[in-house]
Amino acid sequence: MDRPRTDKRTIIRRRQKEQKEELRAHILRTAGQLFVELGYSNFSMRKLAERIGYSPATLYVYFRDKDDLLFLVVDDAFMRFTERLEAAASGGTDMWERLGRLGEAYVTFGLEHPAYYQLMFMWRIDYLMEPQGIQKIPRVQAFDVLLRTVRDAMEQGVLRAESPETASDLLWAAMHGIVSLSIQMPMFNQQRTEKLMRHAMEMLYKALHS
Repeated sequence: MDRPRTDKRTIIRRRQKEQKEELRAHILRTAGQLFVELGYSNFSMRKLAERIGYSPATLYVYFRDKDDLLFLVVDDAFMRFTERLEAAASGGTDMWERLGRLGEAYVTFGLEHPAYYQLMFMWRIDYLMEPQGIQKIPRVQAFDVLLRTVRDAMEQGVLRAESPETASDLLWAAMHGIVSLSIQMPMFNQQRTEKLMRHAMEMLYKALHS
Protein backbone atom coordinates (compact mmCIF):
# COMPACT_ATOMS: atom_id res chain seq x y z
CA MET A 1 0.00 0.00 0.00
CA ASP A 2 1.41 3.36 -1.06
CA ARG A 3 1.98 5.98 1.64
CA PRO A 4 0.10 9.24 1.15
CA ARG A 5 2.27 11.80 -0.60
CA THR A 6 2.93 15.07 1.15
CA ASP A 7 1.78 17.99 -0.93
CA LYS A 8 4.73 20.09 -2.08
CA ARG A 9 2.90 23.31 -1.25
CA THR A 10 2.33 22.07 2.29
CA ILE A 11 6.05 21.47 2.73
CA ILE A 12 6.83 24.95 1.40
CA ARG A 13 4.28 26.59 3.71
CA ARG A 14 5.63 24.67 6.69
CA ARG A 15 9.18 25.73 5.91
CA GLN A 16 8.10 29.35 5.45
CA LYS A 17 6.39 29.28 8.83
CA GLU A 18 9.52 27.87 10.48
CA GLN A 19 11.65 30.57 8.86
CA LYS A 20 9.29 33.29 10.08
CA GLU A 21 9.41 31.90 13.63
CA GLU A 22 13.20 31.73 13.52
CA LEU A 23 13.43 35.32 12.28
CA ARG A 24 10.99 36.54 14.93
CA ALA A 25 13.04 34.84 17.68
CA HIS A 26 16.23 36.36 16.26
CA ILE A 27 14.66 39.82 16.24
CA LEU A 28 13.58 39.44 19.89
CA ARG A 29 17.04 38.31 21.04
CA THR A 30 18.80 41.11 19.18
CA ALA A 31 16.28 43.70 20.36
CA GLY A 32 16.88 42.72 23.99
CA GLN A 33 20.62 43.27 23.60
CA LEU A 34 20.11 46.56 21.77
CA PHE A 35 17.67 47.93 24.35
CA VAL A 36 20.31 47.43 27.03
CA GLU A 37 23.14 48.83 24.91
CA LEU A 38 21.32 51.97 23.77
CA GLY A 39 18.65 52.54 26.39
CA TYR A 40 14.96 52.93 25.67
CA SER A 41 15.18 56.50 24.34
CA ASN A 42 17.98 55.82 21.86
CA PHE A 43 16.59 52.50 20.65
CA SER A 44 14.85 52.63 17.28
CA MET A 45 13.41 50.15 14.83
CA ARG A 46 15.80 51.51 12.20
CA LYS A 47 18.85 50.77 14.36
CA LEU A 48 17.53 47.29 15.08
CA ALA A 49 17.00 46.67 11.37
CA GLU A 50 20.58 47.72 10.67
CA ARG A 51 21.86 45.36 13.37
CA ILE A 52 20.10 42.29 11.99
CA GLY A 53 20.56 43.20 8.32
CA TYR A 54 16.90 43.60 7.34
CA SER A 55 14.83 46.57 6.26
CA PRO A 56 12.69 48.40 8.87
CA ALA A 57 9.62 47.33 6.87
CA THR A 58 10.40 43.71 7.71
CA LEU A 59 10.28 44.47 11.44
CA TYR A 60 6.84 46.03 11.14
CA VAL A 61 5.53 42.76 9.71
CA TYR A 62 6.15 41.23 13.14
CA PHE A 63 5.90 44.16 15.58
CA ARG A 64 3.81 47.36 15.72
CA ASP A 65 6.47 49.64 17.21
CA LYS A 66 9.29 49.64 19.71
CA ASP A 67 6.90 49.61 22.70
CA ASP A 68 5.24 46.48 21.36
CA LEU A 69 8.69 44.97 20.83
CA LEU A 70 9.83 45.86 24.35
CA PHE A 71 6.80 44.18 25.93
CA LEU A 72 7.32 41.04 23.87
CA VAL A 73 11.04 40.88 24.67
CA VAL A 74 10.34 41.19 28.39
CA ASP A 75 7.42 38.74 28.33
CA ASP A 76 9.57 36.19 26.51
CA ALA A 77 12.28 36.62 29.15
CA PHE A 78 9.78 36.27 32.00
CA MET A 79 8.35 33.08 30.51
CA ARG A 80 11.84 31.54 30.47
CA PHE A 81 12.46 32.88 33.98
CA THR A 82 9.21 31.40 35.29
CA GLU A 83 10.01 28.01 33.79
CA ARG A 84 13.32 28.02 35.66
CA LEU A 85 11.64 28.94 38.94
CA GLU A 86 8.87 26.36 38.50
CA ALA A 87 11.41 23.61 37.91
CA ALA A 88 13.46 24.67 40.93
CA ALA A 89 10.46 24.90 43.27
CA SER A 90 8.97 21.54 42.36
CA GLY A 91 9.81 18.23 43.99
CA GLY A 92 11.16 17.36 47.41
CA THR A 93 9.60 17.70 50.84
CA ASP A 94 12.24 19.86 52.52
CA MET A 95 10.92 23.39 52.11
CA TRP A 96 14.24 25.08 52.81
CA GLU A 97 15.87 23.01 50.08
CA ARG A 98 13.13 24.13 47.70
CA LEU A 99 13.60 27.76 48.70
CA GLY A 100 17.36 27.39 48.27
CA ARG A 101 16.92 25.94 44.79
CA LEU A 102 14.54 28.77 43.97
CA GLY A 103 17.07 31.38 45.04
CA GLU A 104 19.84 29.67 43.11
CA ALA A 105 17.67 29.47 39.97
CA TYR A 106 16.86 33.18 40.29
CA VAL A 107 20.50 34.22 40.55
CA THR A 108 21.69 31.81 37.84
CA PHE A 109 19.14 33.14 35.36
CA GLY A 110 20.19 36.73 36.04
CA LEU A 111 23.87 35.97 35.58
CA GLU A 112 23.31 33.91 32.43
CA HIS A 113 21.05 36.54 30.87
CA PRO A 114 22.19 39.96 32.15
CA ALA A 115 20.66 41.85 29.21
CA TYR A 116 17.27 40.26 29.76
CA TYR A 117 17.51 40.75 33.53
CA GLN A 118 18.17 44.46 33.23
CA LEU A 119 15.16 44.83 30.95
CA MET A 120 13.01 42.79 33.34
CA PHE A 121 13.94 44.50 36.60
CA MET A 122 15.91 47.68 35.98
CA TRP A 123 14.30 49.47 33.02
CA ARG A 124 10.89 51.18 32.78
CA ILE A 125 9.46 49.08 35.60
CA ASP A 126 6.36 51.26 36.06
CA TYR A 127 5.62 50.85 32.37
CA LEU A 128 6.41 47.15 32.12
CA MET A 129 4.22 46.17 35.07
CA GLU A 130 1.10 47.58 33.43
CA PRO A 131 -1.24 44.77 32.29
CA GLN A 132 -1.64 44.34 28.55
CA GLY A 133 -5.05 42.90 27.72
CA ILE A 134 -7.06 40.53 29.89
CA GLN A 135 -4.59 37.67 30.20
CA LYS A 136 -2.35 37.26 33.20
CA ILE A 137 1.01 38.65 32.26
CA PRO A 138 4.14 36.45 32.52
CA ARG A 139 5.92 38.97 34.72
CA VAL A 140 3.28 38.42 37.42
CA GLN A 141 3.32 34.63 37.10
CA ALA A 142 7.01 34.54 38.02
CA PHE A 143 6.33 36.14 41.39
CA ASP A 144 3.47 33.71 42.02
CA VAL A 145 5.98 30.83 42.04
CA LEU A 146 7.95 32.43 44.89
CA LEU A 147 4.83 33.43 46.81
CA ARG A 148 3.33 29.96 46.50
CA THR A 149 6.50 28.29 47.75
CA VAL A 150 6.79 30.65 50.71
CA ARG A 151 3.14 30.09 51.58
CA ASP A 152 3.69 26.32 51.56
CA ALA A 153 6.67 26.73 53.90
CA MET A 154 4.61 28.83 56.31
CA GLU A 155 1.73 26.37 56.27
CA GLN A 156 4.16 23.58 57.14
CA GLY A 157 5.47 25.63 60.04
CA VAL A 158 9.08 25.81 58.84
CA LEU A 159 9.09 29.52 58.02
CA ARG A 160 7.85 32.38 60.17
CA ALA A 161 6.99 35.83 58.88
CA GLU A 162 4.33 38.50 59.16
CA SER A 163 2.81 37.29 55.90
CA PRO A 164 3.78 35.25 52.81
CA GLU A 165 4.00 38.52 50.86
CA THR A 166 6.49 40.01 53.34
CA ALA A 167 8.71 36.91 53.31
CA SER A 168 8.54 36.73 49.50
CA ASP A 169 9.57 40.37 49.23
CA LEU A 170 12.52 39.75 51.55
CA LEU A 171 13.74 36.76 49.53
CA TRP A 172 13.22 38.61 46.26
CA ALA A 173 15.12 41.66 47.54
CA ALA A 174 18.06 39.50 48.58
CA MET A 175 18.30 37.68 45.25
CA HIS A 176 17.80 40.86 43.24
CA GLY A 177 20.55 42.59 45.18
CA ILE A 178 22.99 39.76 44.48
CA VAL A 179 22.24 39.72 40.75
CA SER A 180 22.38 43.51 40.47
CA LEU A 181 25.79 43.69 42.12
CA SER A 182 27.12 40.80 40.07
CA ILE A 183 26.15 42.20 36.67
CA GLN A 184 27.04 45.82 37.39
CA MET A 185 30.13 45.63 39.60
CA PRO A 186 33.27 44.13 38.00
CA MET A 187 34.72 43.09 41.36
CA PHE A 188 31.86 40.62 41.88
CA ASN A 189 33.33 37.61 40.09
CA GLN A 190 31.80 34.14 40.17
CA GLN A 191 33.57 33.13 43.39
CA ARG A 192 32.51 36.26 45.27
CA THR A 193 28.93 35.98 44.00
CA GLU A 194 28.63 32.32 45.03
CA LYS A 195 29.96 33.16 48.49
CA LEU A 196 27.50 36.03 48.82
CA MET A 197 24.64 33.78 47.75
CA ARG A 198 25.58 31.12 50.30
CA HIS A 199 25.82 33.57 53.18
CA ALA A 200 22.59 35.31 52.18
CA MET A 201 20.67 32.03 52.34
CA GLU A 202 22.24 31.22 55.72
CA MET A 203 21.19 34.59 57.12
CA LEU A 204 17.68 34.24 55.74
CA TYR A 205 17.42 30.78 57.27
CA LYS A 206 18.40 32.13 60.71
CA ALA A 207 15.96 35.03 60.37
CA LEU A 208 12.94 33.14 59.08
CA HIS A 209 13.29 29.53 60.23
CA SER A 210 10.68 28.52 62.78
